[in-house]
Amino acid sequence: MAREEAAAARGEAAFAGLVWEEVDGDAADGGAVGEGSPQGLDRPVPAGLGRPHPDRARQFSPFAALRGYYDLVHERERVIEPRRPLSEEEARALDATIANLQRGVMVRAVFYEKDACRTIVGTVSQVDMIYHDLWIVRTRIPFASLCALEALS
Repeated sequence: MAREEAAAARGEAAFAGLVWEEVDGDAADGGAVGEGSPQGLDRPVPAGLGRPHPDRARQFSPFAALRGYYDLVHERERVIEPRRPLSEEEARALDATIANLQRGVMVRAVFYEKDACRTIVGTVSQVDMIYHDLWIVRTRIPFASLCALEALS
């Protein structure tokens, strides 16, 4: 009998800081209606936690523990190379390719971004002759930054 009383005391001590919280009967977590719980009350939760159950899944959603870490890693992966001027033949070929581009064509573009060369493959969404920009999907590439441009389809 002493063991049962000691276990009950330990059990009561475990719930010493818990309070009963009132919730709606039609709450997302099933409300408080059930066997063993008083009508209109949910299970005991520590004070200050609020209603943990409906928002519990949020703790398992993906998050970036180190904000900006992957951007920094991708930035370090770039090989910095000096910008090389195009020869007359390369410039003429590039101009001819740009003049013949149409919306919806798959292309491979090699261009300078910041201090490194980058290659992108995608569909041309816009060729802007006024502002001298080529848009491949959602990437804006100024004509002056292009090194090579190849139509794939």
